[in-house]
Amino acid sequence: MIAIYSDQKSPRLNYILTQLFSRILGCDFYLTNKLNEYLLSPLPGIAYCPQDPHKGIWIKSTELLFAKGLSKLDDFSFGKWGNLPTFFHNNKKEEEDENVPFDLFAASFYLLSRMEEYHSNDLDKHGRYKYEASILQKMGCITHPIVDEWVIKLKNILLIKYPDLEFSSRQFRFIPTIDIDHPFLYRNKGVANSLCLLKDLGERKFKRFWNRLLTILRFKEDPYFNFSFITKLYEEEQIKGLFFAHRGPYGQYDRHYIFPSKRLRKMMRMIDKENRVLLHPSYVAAFNNIHLCHEKMDLERVLNHQVNASRQHYLRIRFPESYRLLQSAGIYHDYSVIYTNQYGFRTGTSIPFPFYDIENERETPLMIHTTAVIDMTLKEDFSMSPEQALETITKLYERVQAVGGDFITLFHNSSLAETDEWKGWRRMYVRLIKNLSNINN
Repeated sequence: MIAIYSDQKSPRLNYILTQLFSRILGCDFYLTNKLNEYLLSPLPGIAYCPQDPHKGIWIKSTELLFAKGLSKLDDFSFGKWGNLPTFFHNNKKEEEDENVPFDLFAASFYLLSRMEEYHSNDLDKHGRYKYEASILQKMGCITHPIVDEWVIKLKNILLIKYPDLEFSSRQFRFIPTIDIDHPFLYRNKGVANSLCLLKDLGERKFKRFWNRLLTILRFKEDPYFNFSFITKLYEEEQIKGLFFAHRGPYGQYDRHYIFPSKRLRKMMRMIDKENRVLLHPSYVAAFNNIHLCHEKMDLERVLNHQVNASRQHYLRIRFPESYRLLQSAGIYHDYSVIYTNQYGFRTGTSIPFPFYDIENERETPLMIHTTAVIDMTLKEDFSMSPEQALETITKLYERVQAVGGDFITLFHNSSLAETDEWKGWRRMYVRLIKNLSNINN
């Protein structure tokens, strides 16, 4: 156990200490605001206060964790802690002593609470926060789980000073996820198929015409309906995957098939036996409670059990509205936190953490699971080949493995279909799953 002294207490401080010490480091802590009690304690110590009490490790505090509501921050005081970039730096030279040269607790809270995103105007056309505005992008460390790396470095400093201190190391986990935006490429599109057949002929795309026709006539399997391949791969490698199923209405940004499919519902139930099928709320449900609840109940009817986890379609989340909405619908695990056009760690961590509602100053039951990489981002935004994508993903998972985090990937069943634009990506995915299953097991 570690004794932590702070001259003030607050819900924010308790929240971030619980995340960093209990959830990440697996170490109990005792928080006190009584200096004499701290000084007389035989426990290893950390002092979080403006002045160094000359016992234990000192982290100079700022006011962020003792403020209330949203704070406008202009000076982040960027710096370095060894080779790790920091902010809320206090300009001490870290080589001088064992103390931490920046407000690690406040910086971690700022990133995990997503304070920078609250009511932001830096939004794209879909209402999503832009990664260019992120402090981690400005620091050049968005592809690192920087909070986890800070905490591991703090742990190493503590062990040098207190060799008998015990930590329960967290185990690395690989969690592959599949978004099912389009379960069918050709089937279940009604009269649209007839129009597409004519279009294929008009554009002299004869290969696509025959593939479409043979699929519609049931002589070929629809290339997007490849769930047996995915689940068999997971079974062979002893991995459990998460499948996020779109249940929304037909629309401009929603699924492009019209008629409900008994075969799809049967497949969802089959997948759910060994893996987990979760909710993929539609574009229109992102900020609409009625649509969200309707889609959740629809999926629950298909699966015959409750669903308490989701990932937003188009990753449409806004802080704090989205997470309040999800909780009101009975969703307590969210996998939406990643930028659509930048891979890495939007929250600075690879370890799940509860959403902290800043405006209400309370920790909520909803857990945020940060996704690290999306297939579409690598292919379309970074123009990567499958080989380049595998190299990039490997670097990311090695960083997560080093801190014992959860490495969460987002692929689509459509990107594993081996259609013309995705040639080679299925083979790359098989290699990725096999490589990571060895680490997972």
